[in-house]
Amino acid sequence: MPGGERKPVDVAVTDRVLYFISKAIFYTIILLFILIAALLLVLAFYSLWETAKALPVVKLDTLFEAIGFTTVSSAVFELARTMFDEEIKSTVKMNAPRKIRHFISRFMTVIIISLSIEFLTMVFRFSHKSDEFMFLLQSAAVAAGIALVFVAWSYFNKTSVGVEEWEDKQPSSQPEKE
Repeated sequence: MPGGERKPVDVAVTDRVLYFISKAIFYTIILLFILIAALLLVLAFYSLWETAKALPVVKLDTLFEAIGFTTVSSAVFELARTMFDEEIKSTVKMNAPRKIRHFISRFMTVIIISLSIEFLTMVFRFSHKSDEFMFLLQSAAVAAGIALVFVAWSYFNKTSVGVEEWEDKQPSSQPEKE
């Protein structure tokens, strides 16, 4: 622009445009997560069907595959639901420590439960095949990882309570509405 003059930016308009763009992106991500969860369920049903067709022979591999697909599908769907609840439906902005802790806690619960189911599936799978028995060490590593994630999450919850209490004492501690 000549003379270095700048037009003032209408912050309210920019804020609204970015708000709608972020909502559209979140809706797209949520839709993709739901489609991925549905596809994983289709794969789980297919694996279960393959297991049932092989009866009276028991095909543990396809059965464990179905469990794995179902577990990951539920985790992906719960992530989509959490994103919808926290990013689309919620009227509280994410800068509130309590809201952030709630979001992380919901997500971590899903991750820990999914990893625990995967751990149990690994133990059952590897303990029934003598040639894969050595892979039980990998199962133990998954269990140790679950324990570390749980300890870190617990520490986060314990330390974030002080921040929430401090924020509650501040004069402008009311959550902002959009």
